[in-house]
Amino acid sequence: MPHDLDVAPEIADLLSREDLDRLVRVATVSYECWLCMRPGKLPDPPAVVIILRDGPVSVARLAHRFCSESLVVDMPDQNAMMYDPARAAGVDAGATFLPYQAGHRPALLLEVRATGGMDAGQEERDDRAVGWLLEQGLHLVATAGGEVVTAPGWTVHLRGSTGLRVTGPMGRLYDGELQVASAWRREVTAQGRCLLLVGVGMGLDQVDQAPHSMQGAIGRVDAVAQQGRLAGGLAAIDIT
Repeated sequence: MPHDLDVAPEIADLLSREDLDRLVRVATVSYECWLCMRPGKLPDPPAVVIILRDGPVSVARLAHRFCSESLVVDMPDQNAMMYDPARAAGVDAGATFLPYQAGHRPALLLEVRATGGMDAGQEERDDRAVGWLLEQGLHLVATAGGEVVTAPGWTVHLRGSTGLRVTGPMGRLYDGELQVASAWRREVTAQGRCLLLVGVGMGLDQVDQAPHSMQGAIGRVDAVAQQGRLAGGLAAIDIT
C-alpha cells in the first residue's frame, strides 16, 4: 500500500485485496474527494480511504488526507443510494473505433464497477448495475457492431483536448480526463453524436490492458454483451 494512501485497520478488514488494489489504481490516476468534491491524484495530495456503511453494505470512497482521516462512516437507511452506480461505483472510460456496416464508427466505452465490498456477490452487483443503466434510458446491446438507437437525455461533453464529461437523465455519470485520437474526435464532431456503450466487466480500470486497438475493443465489448451486461445508445455530442 502506498505511504500516501491511508487505510485504517478496520477498513482493511472490510475490503478484499482486489478492492484495495483497484482503489490504489484509481487514486493514482484521478479521483473526486468524497468530502470537498475536488479532484485528487496521488502522490500530491495524499489520500485516505473512507467506508460508507449501512448494515452489511459497505462502499469505499477516496478523500484528501487534509479533508479527513481514514474512517468508517455509518449511514443508516442509505442502501438505495449506495447501490446506485452513479454514486456508489467508480466509472472508467475508453475511446475506440468499432466495426459498423462496411466501415467503422467511433465509440465511447464506460465501465461502472463497485469500489467496495457489499453484501451482494459480484454477479448480483453486475446485474444491478445493468438494470440501473436500462432504467436511465439505455438499451441492451448484443454485439460490438450491432444496431443501436438514440439514448434521449444522454450527452458526451468534450472539453478542451482531454476533458470528458458524460451526463444522462440522472445527472453526471463520468467527469474526468481521457486522451482520444484526433481521428476519433474528428468523426464524432462531424457526426454530432457518439456511440455510447456502458457495461461491467470490460476491465477498463486495468490501464495497461485497455482496448487501444479496434480488435481489442471488439473482444471486450462482445464478451460483456454476450453476458447481457452491456447497455448503450447514440448520445449527443457537446464540444467546447
